[in-house]
Amino acid sequence: MFKVFVIGCLVFPVLALATELVPLKNDGIHDVNSDGFSKLQEPREALSDFPRRTDGTIDWVKALDQKLITPRANKVGDGKMTSVNLDLILTNTGSMPHVLFSHKVHTQVLTCANCHIDIFLPKQGANFINMSNIMAGEQCGVCHGAVAFPVQDCAQCHNVPAKKGNLR
Repeated sequence: MFKVFVIGCLVFPVLALATELVPLKNDGIHDVNSDGFSKLQEPREALSDFPRRTDGTIDWVKALDQKLITPRANKVGDGKMTSVNLDLILTNTGSMPHVLFSHKVHTQVLTCANCHIDIFLPKQGANFINMSNIMAGEQCGVCHGAVAFPVQDCAQCHNVPAKKGNLR
């Protein structure tokens, strides 16, 4: 089973494992009987030269830096991408290090509407984020583990040491 993900205005039908790209004939989106189907490029071919992380997933930030992608704010391409330089430190992480969430990294390839308001309310403290939801493909898990690095790569997100009191 696979899901369809939109990054900027690019649509990627992918399996749950981000390293497996679904052929167009099996993606449930494209009409294999249409006249233009044969002109489409398969995702595996289109993304073959994209930079990859050690787990095989595409590194979208590097792809952007290498100018392999140019995200669009809308389907027509006449909108403007707006990068938001706002970092949030998520501290409700139990015994794990805190999470630095970089809006800048995300808004270089996504518009605000990709996440707000369907996935997250745009107000600090309004979203109770937990790993159970993320592992179930909700919240951050909508993309992470599908088209972005997997949620099992804990240190990618849990990257800010928590300040602990003195231990006796």
